Amino acid sequence: MSGSGMKRLSAPMVSRRGFLAGSGGIALGLSMPKWATAQGKSIVSCIFGGSFEDAYRKSIVEPFTAETGVEVTLKYGNGSEWLTNAVINRNNPEIDLLWLPYPQNIQAINEGLCIELTPEDIPNLTEIAAPWYDGFRKMGVGLDYASFGIGYRTDMVETEPTSWKDLWNEDYAGKITLPDITASGGYQLLVMAAIAHGGSIENIDPGFEALKELKPRVRKFYKSNPEATQLLERGEVAVAAWFDGRSWGLADKGVPMKWVAPSEGASAAMVSYHIPTNARDPEVCKAFINYAISKEAQEAFCNMMQYGPVNTTAVLTGQAAERVPPLSSLKQLDWFGIVPRIGEWQDRWNREITS
Repeated sequence: MSGSGMKRLSAPMVSRRGFLAGSGGIALGLSMPKWATAQGKSIVSCIFGGSFEDAYRKSIVEPFTAETGVEVTLKYGNGSEWLTNAVINRNNPEIDLLWLPYPQNIQAINEGLCIELTPEDIPNLTEIAAPWYDGFRKMGVGLDYASFGIGYRTDMVETEPTSWKDLWNEDYAGKITLPDITASGGYQLLVMAAIAHGGSIENIDPGFEALKELKPRVRKFYKSNPEATQLLERGEVAVAAWFDGRSWGLADKGVPMKWVAPSEGASAAMVSYHIPTNARDPEVCKAFINYAISKEAQEAFCNMMQYGPVNTTAVLTGQAAERVPPLSSLKQLDWFGIVPRIGEWQDRWNREITS
């Protein structure tokens, strides 16, 4: 499959042009690798909406379909909905290829929902940075990484925030939006608030105490990234605990926005692929993953979205190269330590923060 960025498998490969000419895009030749596919195949996966979906379709889904003939249907929603669907339908999955953010990806692994992914089946795994493959105990692999720090409007803030503790600056009172515990970034916020005030995952009390103090100054706890986007775009808030790519996306639309990695560290966020144990066509899912994590697909998607690539050979250019923090600078949270505490933290959050 020329132009896909996929590594060669043990079986010889033919070009897409030769394949289509020799088979009419319908029958598989004996020379094709075991996961090669033909017209008529399809898989169901997941996606966030908005600009993320647009970039994902253009840089990954559409080229993969053109290369293989496989139709990819994307299911909208959020990580909690997709994980619940996978648990309920574990014997006959409705979603062929799970695409999950933290913490749902770790929960899926803990639930035993996923098969192990191997370089023998997905050759491009050999080029993936360890946190995004070994970090999922080889039962998943990341697509890209985002950085969770502080975004702010330069026209509404006189003093640039440089620390997580700056969220408690009186000058920002009434101008802050923070993620709810169940929104993207919610658990990162709680953990980073704890770390900034002398705590940790094991000692989360300082995080809760600090956020209780901050609560009266928070304009809104946002439930989704689109909601935070609207608040910042309309100038209803000036400062947000938020993601780098989302902030730069607003800046590129003309909103006077910047994003900073706080001195205590920005935390790494991730959306990852997982193949359910009883997936109806795991070989096609492996082919899609192999494409999505290839150098070419990674460069196309990550430069478009200004997020970090998981493939170590992928190169960022232009503004993405200037704006995306290197992986080595980010704080890697222990999500396998966080997940067992989620129920307790949610209950406490509802009692102490949003009640």
